[in-house]
Formats: sequence, structure tokens, C-alpha cells
Amino acid sequence: MMQTRKLQLIGGSSFMVSLPKEWVKANQLSQGDEVILEVEGKVITLYPKGFKEDLKLSRAEIENLRRYDEKFLRRFIYALYIQGIDEIIITDKNLNPRLIAKISEIVKSLIGIEIIDASERVLLRCLTVTDFDVFGVVRRMTQIVFTMIHMLLDALLKNDLSAFNEIKNLEVDSDRLYLLAVRQEHRLLREFSSPAKWNELRLILGIRTVAKLIEEILDNLEKFSNYIVELKDSKEKGILKKFLENLLNAFEMTSKAYFNSDLELSEESIEFLEKIENEMIESIEGSSQYRLGLESLLSACRHMRSIGEIALNKAVRETLKMID
Repeated sequence: MMQTRKLQLIGGSSFMVSLPKEWVKANQLSQGDEVILEVEGKVITLYPKGFKEDLKLSRAEIENLRRYDEKFLRRFIYALYIQGIDEIIITDKNLNPRLIAKISEIVKSLIGIEIIDASERVLLRCLTVTDFDVFGVVRRMTQIVFTMIHMLLDALLKNDLSAFNEIKNLEVDSDRLYLLAVRQEHRLLREFSSPAKWNELRLILGIRTVAKLIEEILDNLEKFSNYIVELKDSKEKGILKKFLENLLNAFEMTSKAYFNSDLELSEESIEFLEKIENEMIESIEGSSQYRLGLESLLSACRHMRSIGEIALNKAVRETLKMID
């Protein structure tokens, strides 16, 4: 709710503004209590002392789960996790060893969260609740892309089909990292809610989008590994290998442009990826496995181009900020 207050001059050197009585009561404040003023440029954020400390640790109590099937439980716990909740207490009259085992298996796929108590309730706690480096998480996801492409190229070169089985593990790691990135985004959004921090908010939302695009790239590379196993034609394999090499070079350009806010490199990477995409479209004819593999690479290419566009926007925004 937007309200207007008038400044009052006190003692010839200080100004005072009154606070809404409802806000004071809601925060259980009284005369003499301390409040924090956070000054950021032309914006002042005011909050009760201890308010930010309370934000750092959030809890949720869940009574009586609505469903007990594994798919629902997974989606439900994932949703709680990515909200940035640090402690989840589940109480349910139907709690039993089998249900606890299901929950335990689900949390294994989430970074940092463990079952602390499983007696009359299930207590889940994130053991690394503060200061996640969301930028570092996304950087690690890009490293997994490089590793996966190098593994695919090596497997194609050596015709080693067994190597494709290891790709799935990398894709699982990327899923865990993506959930961690989303979780940290939600936590940071709570902290950067003032107008003075809108630049930080835009950066956070951009990181979330990049993390999702990288996850999609890895999903497509994992699909590609499944299709390539069935491909027999050496000429078709050679074409796909060449496109994969080009995507490796393009992704190196794109990720470097994003992390370094490099405007020129962003534009170069977009143009390179557009060229690769056109060449893929022109080479779409072939066996069914070849086409499926090429479509997976084509989808990965388009996701990389989207990252390049985000990198360009990020570089432009930071250039404007420097001028300001």
C-alpha cells in the first residue's frame, strides 16, 4: 500500500517522518525499539532490527500430505526446495517406513538437503542455507556442457558406444544444479525487492533463464547420445560430428560472452549459431536416427543462440550502467 508522509524539521538539523501505526503494531514494535535504515542511492529501505536475520532461515510445516505416490511427492518436495525453504517439517498420520524411504530417495537428487529426523515426523533441513553463488552454479553447468560434448566427440571418434552410457550421469548432475540455481534465485528475490536493486533483480532473472537454457541443452545432448548409438552410416556420423564440433566452438564463444559481458563476442556467437542452424536445416535429409540426432543438436543450437541474445542484452545493460 502506497502512503504519503510529510517531512518535519527537528532541532534545525534533523528531519523526521512518522511511521504507520498498523506497520508498527504488525512488527510488534514500541517506543525505543531500533529499526534499520538501508540507504541505496535515492532509495531508503526501512525494516525492524533482526528482520533480515529471520529471512535467512525459512521454515514450512506440512500437515497431512494429500497424495503418497512417488511422482506427486517428488514434484511437491522439489517445489518446496526451489522456494528457498530451509527447514521442512512433514507430519502425517499415515507416515510409515515405506513413505519415509520414498522421501529419502527423492531428497538424494537435491543438493544440500537431508533428513534430520524421521521418528514421529519427517524433518528436512538444507545444511547449506546461506550464500549460494548462483553465478557459480550456472558456470558449473556450462562446464558440464563442455564435458558432455567432448565425451560425445571422443566416443564418435573412437566408435566407443559404451561411453554414451556415462552421458546420463552428467545430465542428472545438471538437473540437480538447475534446481539449486532456482532455489537461490528465490532466496535472492526476497533480498533484492527494493527499487534500488532492480538491476540486481534483472541479473538474477537472467541467470535463471540461462540456467534453464543450459539444462535444455544438456537434455538435448543426452537425447543425441541415445540416437547416435543406433546410427550405422559412417557418413552420417561424420556430418553429426562436424556439427557437434561447431556447437562446441559456438558454446565456448557464447558462455565467454555471457560471463564477461562481451558485446562484440555476443554478436559474433549469435551470427555463428545462426549459420550453424541454417546448415543443419539444409542437411536434415537422412536416416531416421540421423534426423533425430540432428534435431536434438538443432534444438541445442537454438538454446545456445538464446543465451547469446541474453549475453548481448546483459552487455548492453552494463554499458548503460557504466555511462550512468
